[in-house]
Amino acid sequence: MTRPARRRQRDDRGATAIFVAILSVVLLSCAALSVDLGNAWARKRAVQKQADISALSAGYLLPQTAANKQLIADRVALFLGDNAVTGQAAITGSQLINGITTDGEVTFTKADGSACTTGCVRMTVLAPAARVDFGLAQVTGNDHTDVQRSATVQVQSSLPPREKMIPFWLPSGCGYGAADADTTGGAAAPAPVVSTSSTPTPTATATATATGTASSTTSTSPSPTPTATPTYAFTPSPSQAGNHVLGGTSPLSVLQNGTTTVSNYTVTNIPNNTDRASLRFYSPSGAFFVDYAAQALQKGQGYLNVPAFPVSTEVSATPGDWRVYALIQNNSVVRYSSNYLTFRVTATPAPSSSAPATSAAPTSAAPTAASSSASPTDIPVGCVGQDRGNFGQLDSPRADGSSTQRRLARNIAGGIDHQLAPFVFAPSQTPSKDCGTTQHGFLAGAQPDIVSSSDPPRNCIVGDTGNDGPALYDGLLTGADNGEAGRLAASRGTTRCAGRSNVTIGGVSINNDVLSCFLRNGATLADITKEDGVTQAMLDPAVVKSPRFVWLPVVLANDRAQKGFQPIVDFVPAFITNETQTTAAVDDGSGNRNGVQINGHSVSVLRVLTFNKAALPVDEQSTTIDFDPRVGQSIVRLVG
Repeated sequence: MTRPARRRQRDDRGATAIFVAILSVVLLSCAALSVDLGNAWARKRAVQKQADISALSAGYLLPQTAANKQLIADRVALFLGDNAVTGQAAITGSQLINGITTDGEVTFTKADGSACTTGCVRMTVLAPAARVDFGLAQVTGNDHTDVQRSATVQVQSSLPPREKMIPFWLPSGCGYGAADADTTGGAAAPAPVVSTSSTPTPTATATATATGTASSTTSTSPSPTPTATPTYAFTPSPSQAGNHVLGGTSPLSVLQNGTTTVSNYTVTNIPNNTDRASLRFYSPSGAFFVDYAAQALQKGQGYLNVPAFPVSTEVSATPGDWRVYALIQNNSVVRYSSNYLTFRVTATPAPSSSAPATSAAPTSAAPTAASSSASPTDIPVGCVGQDRGNFGQLDSPRADGSSTQRRLARNIAGGIDHQLAPFVFAPSQTPSKDCGTTQHGFLAGAQPDIVSSSDPPRNCIVGDTGNDGPALYDGLLTGADNGEAGRLAASRGTTRCAGRSNVTIGGVSINNDVLSCFLRNGATLADITKEDGVTQAMLDPAVVKSPRFVWLPVVLANDRAQKGFQPIVDFVPAFITNETQTTAAVDDGSGNRNGVQINGHSVSVLRVLTFNKAALPVDEQSTTIDFDPRVGQSIVRLVG
């Protein structure tokens, strides 16, 4: 009985050997296939990279039209060739739009992926097939495989998100740094110093010529007898005076309500540590002033040739001798020039009763206001030494039709409910600081912010230097009447800064971040408020998550007192805080609360620190909306 059992055992061992032999062939085939498929996978990744690069590099030509379709295809073919992958054949632009997919293809669609023939904002690039030859894997019966990959890009318009846009505006030319918006209409000018001077005998009358420069013609009116007349004019205190000197013709003259162009002022002996300079015109009484020609200075520049700028009724409506000072500033310390020049506004002479009106020599009529198109856009509003606030309230409508005060609070709390965009002046247009009016018409291309609409985006906003304190209190802190939490409420984002915590204002827990706690790699606030040399490495990307991070529109403005519709030229990031480049944030637990100065149930001053957008993450620098050619700024994004 034992011998048959041994025979069965030997038979089992033979079967196992056969099974192992068969399995070895299968395993070797799988190993060979794995090697070749690994090569195919690596080739596929290379082709995907090629498609991504080519689509992004040529995407700037979007949107596609009948006129540029071939150009786009040619550009894609160029980048495909520059990044060619092993196993691909050379390709031309014409082949990419011939409908044959094996040699690569470029197709265009709308943003939703539907078919499109012109104005197409989305492009898909299918790279040419890359052949991967097999080695050992040929035992499977396949000697190669073809690899193709695609990439889809879309052109979008680059604008800040509406929910981060608060209803305030900044005038152009102020540079980066601390800015205030107050609700008092501005602090009064320094107390005037009484001085006595002899009124000069006018021997000539200034007349504004058609070119806007001041010229003189002999007056037919009798000359008054010189008398000693007390003149109340502003004089800076010794602590306010600097050593720099304002040079130029003095006096310059213009008729009352006339317009002239000032083009010969210089500032010399400027200290090395100065970063900004501007001109300030003090009225004859010293009761108010008007600023002009703010300029950013390089350290050590030492002098400034002030560019030409227009002076109109903001000055010429008030006759008398205006005093012109040069102001310089560094780290918020302001100094007046050691001298002043005189700008004389001469009252229009009354016609002589002893002579017929026709006997007077003809003169050019002085315009009653400056032409908006004559205002050079490269001369920004003055920004040095302001004590009345650097920015004003934006009166922007809402789709819900809420009243002025309610919509202000809602726009602060939740952001403006429609899209704003920069004004893009046509090549044939002269840039203007005034978009026009509903009564007299608007500039071509102007989209005044009189309706809550994003189609098209609004590019002309209504500025107002006054601010509604109670509405600011609700919008920033306690919340709007529509249930929207206050912008700074901790429910929107708790305090992230180490060593700081939420504070309670008006019974609401409020975020208490400061901008400096988001700095990194040794950067300072002074670094991110420079014009040049600012990088993303300086600022933690988490800054955009703080409810104190906002965007503000920048407008072309003749003066902060300018009202009416003004064109948007850019948007600037800002942080709500009273921190500056050189001073820490202040929260005294009473009225001064880290950028929000409180008086009862009202905000008397809102303070922000603006900085260079280059410090932000790329996505936040170029937040996008659906492409709109009227916006004028676009960015290409990889979407598939």
